[in-house]
Amino acid sequence: MSIRVMSMVWDGFPGGGSDLLAMLALADWSDDEGRCFPSMSAIAAKTRLSRSQAQRVVHGLIDGGYIQVVGNEFGGAPGMTRQYRIILSSLTGRMGATGSAHATGSADAQDGPHGCADTGRMGATQTVSEPSVNRKGGESPASPSPLSDANKKKKASSECHFATWEERTKAAGEKLIADYQPLWGYVDRAGIPEDFIALAWEVFKGLYGNGGAREKKRYRDWRQTFRNAVEQNWFSLWSANADGYRLTSKGEQAMNAHGMREAA
Repeated sequence: MSIRVMSMVWDGFPGGGSDLLAMLALADWSDDEGRCFPSMSAIAAKTRLSRSQAQRVVHGLIDGGYIQVVGNEFGGAPGMTRQYRIILSSLTGRMGATGSAHATGSADAQDGPHGCADTGRMGATQTVSEPSVNRKGGESPASPSPLSDANKKKKASSECHFATWEERTKAAGEKLIADYQPLWGYVDRAGIPEDFIALAWEVFKGLYGNGGAREKKRYRDWRQTFRNAVEQNWFSLWSANADGYRLTSKGEQAMNAHGMREAA
């Protein structure tokens, strides 16, 4: 245990609840540089959380820029665990931090500079269709007139690429999806396993991030876009029946490709 790191977490970490417990647990295992390598099961036991809840909290801390994976990113042979490092420079008690990954209400907070321009409120309803659908038939005479050039330019300027949104959000000290309640509320109601959501997020980032097949896509609200991907099962990663959810062959393939069996 590093007394130095433990003190820095107590004094400088702006969050609370499960986030704070997880940071203190990692500090308890870490050296003076913030490095540690506990298993996810050990983190869950120390924080009194379920394994899936611990995963969500740890992923949220990674997204928030408080810890990073510095070794064995995808796990490895039995007994090999991820290696983490607490980012000591992040422990400054920033006022803009969102707090616990499970806190409510933050999804409706006003967007700041981390979002795409002119996005309005994070909780606002956005209509995003993926994949696009070709509609037959022409417009009725009562249809609205086409957007003016000025409106088209304004709409285009309010959208951004995933990588841009990710960079702005992290720079603002906020989390990407860990505290987005519209998403997690739906997941809880639908009963989708959180491990499946973590898998969908990895696939989503791989497709829309730098180098991904859809990296040129632009949206106004990337959180809502990911929620749509989950609700509509865009990537066909799982199927459901009366007994619950199971991974499809695509889901099994994605699980292996992202090394999540070992890293979980």
